[in-house]
Amino acid sequence: MAASMRRVCKTCFQRKFYRTLFKTNPCVVVPDKGYKRWVPKIDNMLYNRRLAAGPEVERHRSEWINWNYDAEVYAFGKRLGEEFEDSTLRRALTHRSYIEKEEERRRELGIDLDAAPLGLADNQELAAIGAESMSVYIKAYLRHVYPRLFEEGVSAIHDHLISTEVLSKIASHIGLTDLILCQEFPVGVGTLSDTLQAVIGALEHGQGRDRAHLFVRDFVLPQLVETDVAELWTVPNPMGLLTDMLAREGQPPPEPRLQWSSASQTVMSLYYVGIYCDGQLLGQSPGETLTIAEEMAARDAVKNQLGLADSRSPLPLGSLADTLQLDFDRVNPCVADLTALEASSM
Repeated sequence: MAASMRRVCKTCFQRKFYRTLFKTNPCVVVPDKGYKRWVPKIDNMLYNRRLAAGPEVERHRSEWINWNYDAEVYAFGKRLGEEFEDSTLRRALTHRSYIEKEEERRRELGIDLDAAPLGLADNQELAAIGAESMSVYIKAYLRHVYPRLFEEGVSAIHDHLISTEVLSKIASHIGLTDLILCQEFPVGVGTLSDTLQAVIGALEHGQGRDRAHLFVRDFVLPQLVETDVAELWTVPNPMGLLTDMLAREGQPPPEPRLQWSSASQTVMSLYYVGIYCDGQLLGQSPGETLTIAEEMAARDAVKNQLGLADSRSPLPLGSLADTLQLDFDRVNPCVADLTALEASSM
């Protein structure tokens, strides 16, 4: 009994002692019996070896053991919600460089290509079909949502959407990078762009042109959401164009007015010019000089007259575009025709 009481008292004394010691000396650290001093040294050595070895070489997805090309091709259409013909989709994913590479490899092995043909077709024909279908729908859509925009502006926006950079970005985001059969790796932007056009052509071949147009509407046209459409078309003479546009509507010529200026006698000068017509403000913009401010204000006025104002309604995409009645035969007026008409009237 006495021995057990002594053990209890000793334990309580030790706890009270250590508790008091930690409170008075916060720097005291109790050694952890599970701590291994060699672990940080090994980790540091492995980290330095990783830095010395450099970054890992980029490898194609097919080099990994869990790669299944057939399953990936099947899942590609399901992810997009489209029903592709399997043979047509595989053809759309086959680039001409891949066929040339395989034929060259067979020649090196001594295989007669006439006796044992490769049996593959490239995607050049499908890419041409997809490019034509995409171009037709984009122009018809732009002419419908921007009815007052000149044909030069429509062409500028159209060229931006079908550019190699934009199409390759779309192709990489929908997962075409790992599915394309080509010779080069990493896959170039030109190959990605051609393959996306071939996929659109394969969709038109299997499901019809209307389904291909829906694909363009859902994947290509949304690239305009983050783009300032007015910046894609540069007007060479905004004041002259604005004058011709107002004259066509029977209005007087525009009048630039200085609204206010600041620090005009310093290197930080600022001028704010507005463009008026018959007492109405058409556009306004600041500038470092009066000439620059007048030109920028004229550009702002032209943008507002063409329906490209910053406060315009968003583009009808997705389900909002289902009710659009597109006229594929419509062509917007050209700037050249407007200028020629003004010259003939004079």
